[in-house]
Parts: sequence; C-alpha cells; structure tokens
Amino acid sequence: MKGILYQKRNLLCCSDINLPAKKSMQCVQHFLWELCNDKQIEQRLEMNIQQLTYIVEIAKCKSISRASEYLFVSQPALSQQIRNLEKELGYRVFRRTSKGLELTEKGNLFYEKAQEMLEDWNHFKEEVISGTEHKKLKIGLGARVYSNRLFPKIAGYFERHPELEVTFYTEAGLDAYAAIKDGSLDMALDRMPENEIGMEKCICFAKELIREKQCILTAPDHPLAQKENASIMDCREYTMLTGLEHSVEDRLLRKTYGEQNITWKRVIRSDSIDTVMKMVKSGSGIAIGPKSFAEYYGVTAVPLVPARQDSLYFACLKSKKKEPAIRDFQRYLATLVSSACPD
Repeated sequence: MKGILYQKRNLLCCSDINLPAKKSMQCVQHFLWELCNDKQIEQRLEMNIQQLTYIVEIAKCKSISRASEYLFVSQPALSQQIRNLEKELGYRVFRRTSKGLELTEKGNLFYEKAQEMLEDWNHFKEEVISGTEHKKLKIGLGARVYSNRLFPKIAGYFERHPELEVTFYTEAGLDAYAAIKDGSLDMALDRMPENEIGMEKCICFAKELIREKQCILTAPDHPLAQKENASIMDCREYTMLTGLEHSVEDRLLRKTYGEQNITWKRVIRSDSIDTVMKMVKSGSGIAIGPKSFAEYYGVTAVPLVPARQDSLYFACLKSKKKEPAIRDFQRYLATLVSSACPD
C-alpha cells in the first residue's frame, strides 16, 4: 500500500497524503488498539469506520430500530454488524434495559474513543482526501420544508458531511425548476404544478416526497373558519393572498382554479410566505395551502371541497441525479419522509 498510517499511543501519522479514500479508511481502522482488551494491543482489527458510526448512533438513539431508520440500514443488518464487532472486541458494548439499549462500562469507553476517531476521520477526509476542494451544493428550499419540520433534520444531515459545502436558497417566488435547468441550483425541495411535471421530466428528475390535501387558510375568527369544509366558490368574496405573479404559488392557483373563471374580490401578492401567513393570521385575507401551513403558522385550515392535493418534490437535473452527493441526499430524504404522510 502506497500510503502508510501508523499509530503510537494516541498519535496518528500519515506518510503519504495521496491515499485512495477506501484504502485510507481501512488503514485508519487498523490502529484502534486502545478500544480492545489489553492483551490485544498489537492485534490487527477488522472493524471499520461504518461500524463505529453504527455504535455512536445506536448509543445516541438507545434503539436499534430508530438508529436503523436514521442510518438507512435494515435492523437485521445493523444487529449483525454489532454482534460481529462485539465478537471481535471480546466484550459486550450494549446491554438491554427497560429504557432501551445502554452502554456497558467497556462499551462507554468504546463509544468515547469511537467519537474521537470519527471526528478525526472527518477531519482526515476534509483535509487530506478531499483536499481543499469541497463539493459545493446549491439547494432551493420551499416553505413546506419548514412546515413539515424537515429543515432541522436536513441541516443535521449536512453537519455530518463536512466534505459538502452547502448554500440554501429560500427566496419566496424563486422558480426552483427554472433555476435547476439554468444551473443556478443543483437541486430543490419545493411544490410543483402537476401539469408541469411531465414537461419538466425530459430535463429534470422529480420525486414526490410528501402529498398533502389543500385547505383554505384563515384567521381563527374568520367566517370561513367555522365551516367544516368549503369550496373555492366560497372564497370569492374575500381577499386572496398568494405569491408573486408567475411564481409557483401563483401558477398553482391559476391552474387549479383558472378553469372555473373565478374572479377574486381582491388579490394581494408577496414574495414572502411569512408575510402571506401573517396577513392570513391578522384577518387581512385568506390563502390556499396545506394543513401543515396552518399548524406551523398558527392559523385555521378548512378542508377544501372537492378535495385537491398538492405535493412537495425533490428535483434535480437528470444528468446529475447519480452524482454521489445528490444521490445520497435524495436517499436520505426518502427515509426521512417514508413514514410522514400528512392528511
């Protein structure tokens, strides 16, 4: 092997920085002797960085099932990896309690050392393997990312991937799909009018993440708030609040209700969903949106009849969807929303 990593006590040295990522990972793993019994100090280990990651996440979650969802690994496979590692170490890392999985005394030592090693490995990847060039990603985020409480988990994902340099674009009125096509964005999580999905598919890859029923959003004391449901015809006498002209919100509104030749009493537009929802909450008008908006912004959602649905999509250029950074993030999103199906 061209590059040699060696350890004396806690010192990790590298004699050649031009290591292939896979081989360098294997090298780092060989020198975790402090995690083993005293008699095994010089013994070469077969444990890997992936197993260390598993231990750390299980310890945090105190549950293999929750850790498996987070790690995108099946429970049986995760359990087998832990059994293999415990057999190699010669001691139990976890014990079962009424509160879930707890670290044993030696397991706690392993956990602390594993955290240190993972931190060192991330720095190693960042500074040596990746060099000074980080993979840069530009991601557009629609309001539903926030109303569905996805953003903290998305931010957490990128915290665990320091090799990725991420810029989020959250401008209301941003046409995410046009931005993807012209290269201004690498990917986006946003709404998309159904009639446009087919047209975009020749260029963009679009994957539905969350489907939600459309509602009329009102202030709690608004006349429509007292109804069990309402039709779009019931909205004609009120001010309609929406996005800028030609924005995704505007196109959705026009497509959904344009065929009914509805004339609103008044239309007020804004480039900020926060502004729109504050106006809804103050009673200045009504808006059309998902129930998650009502819960997030503290307004009332009245089910729309006939029922209509709207979706949050992940989108990127077809030519980019197999790039590792984009592919892995899309897979993570799939696991994140697999059990989130709002009514």
